[in-house]
Amino acid sequence: MKTRFFNYLRFNRAERNGTLALFVLAAVFFAIPEISRYFRVSPKTDFAPFQIETQAFRAALANGKNDARESSGALFNFDPNTASFDDFVRLGLSEKVSNIICNYRDKGGDFREPADFQKIWSLKKEDYTRLLPYIHIGTAEETPREKRPEKPAAELFAFDPNTSTEEDLLRLGLPNRAVKSILNYRSKGGQFRKKEDLEKIYTLDEDDYDRIAPYATFSGAIASAAVTRPVVYAGGFAAPSKKGLDKGPVDINRANVEDWMSLPGIGETRARQLVNFREKLGGFISVRQLGEMYGLPDSVFQGIKANLVISTADIRKINLNTASVADLDTHPYISKRQAELIVAYREQHGAFASSDDLGKMRAFSDQAWLAKVGPYLGVE
Repeated sequence: MKTRFFNYLRFNRAERNGTLALFVLAAVFFAIPEISRYFRVSPKTDFAPFQIETQAFRAALANGKNDARESSGALFNFDPNTASFDDFVRLGLSEKVSNIICNYRDKGGDFREPADFQKIWSLKKEDYTRLLPYIHIGTAEETPREKRPEKPAAELFAFDPNTSTEEDLLRLGLPNRAVKSILNYRSKGGQFRKKEDLEKIYTLDEDDYDRIAPYATFSGAIASAAVTRPVVYAGGFAAPSKKGLDKGPVDINRANVEDWMSLPGIGETRARQLVNFREKLGGFISVRQLGEMYGLPDSVFQGIKANLVISTADIRKINLNTASVADLDTHPYISKRQAELIVAYREQHGAFASSDDLGKMRAFSDQAWLAKVGPYLGVE
């Protein structure tokens, strides 16, 4: 048994020679790549262009440092409340920082003492330290500068926001942008029926509203109208009475609660929801927008769609340069997070040149959303 097992491991001469030959061939096969490395000519890499670019980069970097030292700007006494954009640039501040300072002042910001200058978030600490000894509040030094026009003293008196002239509104101490918004709102058919309606004006600051609201008065006809039907924004047109709409189509930008209730499937609660949705939206630009309203079944919308028409009314736009987070969040198409991003971008980069600037923000790359909300955004 033992002898038979070893017989299986026994090779004759031919088999041994064959096995040895295989080992030799295998050794040669695996050795060839290692041996060929010593005979292969490696291509030489020309680093000359790279070295030239490296030297050019270092030279540019050195020049940039020198320019940075030279760009510290001239030093002279200045008042941050009256200095012009060019003055800030001459002082060595970047155009971006200079623009932010000017925007801060235009929106009512003021520097009461030199330390207030560091309120500008984008102002570097070294620039603030460098300019601090030259800040003189309320003094005119060395170089003549542009003076901001003095704001006339505000007067408080009883006024009707529906009939007051531009001069009357300016006498109340309202800024020009708020006065223009009020006059524009009235010219498009808007009416103020109670003092809270003044809050519709996005350009009216909260402080100005609190100051003038107690003095707002309203004519008897307008006051009584507020009792008979709710105040709604009708896309720039006064809502017509129900007469004439009972048997005809309903204009979605003019219809009041009673007009909506004349349609099948629309009760009082749903009618008020439609009016509120239109008011928050700022007016409809398409009948299809009704189908987007939460709580309106598609079956109801499809049933009334044939009886709906839309007027070519002006849309109430939100001013991107003055609207707060709360103002933007009120719009059905803008979430609170989006509102916060818009305000943060405006504070960091200054006023929007147009509503198209939203497309520059990575968070608003959705072209469908931009096209949807675009008609409701504007700048002043």
